[in-house]
Amino acid sequence: MRGPDNIGKHELIGLDIKILESLDRSLVGLEGKIVDESKNILVMDVDGEEKRIAKKVVKFGIKGSGTVIDGAKIAYRPEDRIKKVRSW
Repeated sequence: MRGPDNIGKHELIGLDIKILESLDRSLVGLEGKIVDESKNILVMDVDGEEKRIAKKVVKFGIKGSGTVIDGAKIAYRPEDRIKKVRSW
């Protein structure tokens, strides 16, 4: 079951997220659904427009769960992340 303590080991595509912190201040506050993921990038659908977000520069929250994820800690290929991510 996907929960706050093990979210890094699960599929992120389809989650509704909000950017809470970023080195790029223009990203803070963006809300949308993750539609794709690569090693270094999250692709978000924000009001019908796809935004490419670098994982290493953001912290984001999963809406409705209270979980905050540091993108730098999940900067792995999605298929490798399951093996490498530790609980936070």
